[in-house]
Amino acid sequence: MILDKLENQNLYTNINSNIKKAFEFLNNNDIKNLKDGKYEIDSDNVFALVQSYITKQDKENKWESHEKYIDIQYIVNGEETIVWSPTNQLAVDQEYSKEKDITFYKEANHFSKINLKNDYYCIFFPRDAHKPGCIFDKPMNIKKVVIKIKL
Repeated sequence: MILDKLENQNLYTNINSNIKKAFEFLNNNDIKNLKDGKYEIDSDNVFALVQSYITKQDKENKWESHEKYIDIQYIVNGEETIVWSPTNQLAVDQEYSKEKDITFYKEANHFSKINLKNDYYCIFFPRDAHKPGCIFDKPMNIKKVVIKIKL
């Protein structure tokens, strides 16, 4: 898991050949004015999901991880907490769905909370279970871009 600000993106472009494309999308588009939906960047290798929602109590959200894609979760507007734990410390609740590239987990006893605000992002790898959309300080409208990067 990586937590950083967009200004430090160059530190991570060598992790995967498609990460640079993801950051180019964030830099070269008027992200604040994009409508919610899916945006193709490089076929199914890299695509963006623009999302708007109200943060919830962490117990209302689900733990998840992905096997085929790295997630970059970038906060455009608002504040959100994403809860993180290594997948090997969680019990599976719903087995991996190859079609949706997602595994869901039961509640965890050991985790870390990551507080994000405008221009911050997290990069989650397959061994990083995460529970996004959680309240940071109070319920808040969030605009976020999740970029999926194929491994």
